[in-house]
Amino acid sequence: MGRRLPVRGRRHLSPAPRPRSLFWTFAGTFLIVLLAATALEGVIVVTVLRPLADQRRREQADLAADRAARAIAALYDPYDLRELGRVLRMNRPPDSGTFLVFSSWDGRLVEEPTIGEDLRVQLVPMLRVAGLAPVPADSVRKWALGDSEVAASAARESSLEILAHHGVTIENSRFGEVVALGPKRASLWAMPEGRTLALFLPFAVLASGIAGLLMVRILVARLRALEHVAARVTEGELSARIETSGHDEIGQIEERINQMTDRLARARGQLESTDAQRRRLFADITHELATPLTSIRGYVETLLDPAVPKTSEERATFLNDVLEESKRLDAMLTELMELTRLEARVAPLARERLDWAVLCRNSVRRWGPRFAAAGLTLTWEGLEEGAWVNGDGRRLEQVIDNLLANGLRYVPGGGTVWVGMDSTAGAGGWRLTVSDDGPGIAAEDLPHVFERFYRAEAVRSRGGTGLGLAIVREIVTQHGGSVRAEGRAPRGASFLVELR
Repeated sequence: MGRRLPVRGRRHLSPAPRPRSLFWTFAGTFLIVLLAATALEGVIVVTVLRPLADQRRREQADLAADRAARAIAALYDPYDLRELGRVLRMNRPPDSGTFLVFSSWDGRLVEEPTIGEDLRVQLVPMLRVAGLAPVPADSVRKWALGDSEVAASAARESSLEILAHHGVTIENSRFGEVVALGPKRASLWAMPEGRTLALFLPFAVLASGIAGLLMVRILVARLRALEHVAARVTEGELSARIETSGHDEIGQIEERINQMTDRLARARGQLESTDAQRRRLFADITHELATPLTSIRGYVETLLDPAVPKTSEERATFLNDVLEESKRLDAMLTELMELTRLEARVAPLARERLDWAVLCRNSVRRWGPRFAAAGLTLTWEGLEEGAWVNGDGRRLEQVIDNLLANGLRYVPGGGTVWVGMDSTAGAGGWRLTVSDDGPGIAAEDLPHVFERFYRAEAVRSRGGTGLGLAIVREIVTQHGGSVRAEGRAPRGASFLVELR
């Protein structure tokens, strides 16, 4: 068994990587933004809301202590402990973490009934350090008064702080102090802003998350539609279009892609048309060159064949036919080269200010003897001078010459060719008209008379290269003008050239 040879030219292509969805990119970005927003919210809470909560709590505590102090001063029996407790309870601040106590200068300390034992043991050291507590009558709390340093340490370690205090004056003598106490850290939940923030934050995060994901899904769907159409266009399906869904940035991209696809389709159509014209041109050139070459070859082979008897007159006739065919071949090659140079814009137009009417009238005078020799009448009608245009005199002379040569070839003997010049109404230009009373041009042939090598079947036997009118159209087009052929009633044809 022979050794297997490696196959050349085969590539092992790795599969294309699966594209990552933008959904997860947007989701990750949204999560990062959400975390950053949460951190920023924490900073706002610490630097703004908490100081605001502390300030509001102190203001409420100050108002509550002031109301309680005035209410105690107005009591009938300020020594009634139950009445004092009722007053403290009624004037307590709305913040549940703040409470009121009354410290009288005779050693009494009245607290609210709701105060627990753990808070009650912290009151005396704090009031003692603040100078608001007299010596109590009961011996249970004397432990906090024995040493000022112990009292100060107990006050620092306490979870409470004095928020406000107001003195009570009865009959111009100091009766005691109403003290408002509360936790050292204000509760954000006690503030309307704090409660709103705490309740709104979860719903805001949930709503923003759902809205963000929906937006991402919509964007991803629209981008996938763009990718799908782009893939179809890449595969050559230039009829693919995107249904635009808005006037936003993606909608503008969709419109641009549709415009790009339209231009690609038009460009491909023009390329295909150009390629078809090129193939047809090569076929026409091959056919047109083959005809005179075949004739020349046949005449020469006949002249060189000793088996074919030929008289002197026949030899002269064959040679004359060879000469005519060679002239026809030379004229065809010359005009084909001329048309190719014109279309390639190899030689730019040498424009100058000239009188087009005078130029055409001189050409008519120059062609007059040829028409007379062919039994035709050539007449000039219209302006004698004054049709000024900016053009190449040699090329414009070539236009009138080709039109006159066309009439000389196809108009039968006894016919007439009219050449005229007039102004185009309202356009500020000039129109050259070459008309005849010949056989005319069939309606189906009119759109094609300016194409290369095109000759109607009715006049194909009259010769010609089929390039003269194509050269006329190219020259007129480069001058920014237009040329067309029309039928002429009752018979004949007209060629109209307009320049500005």
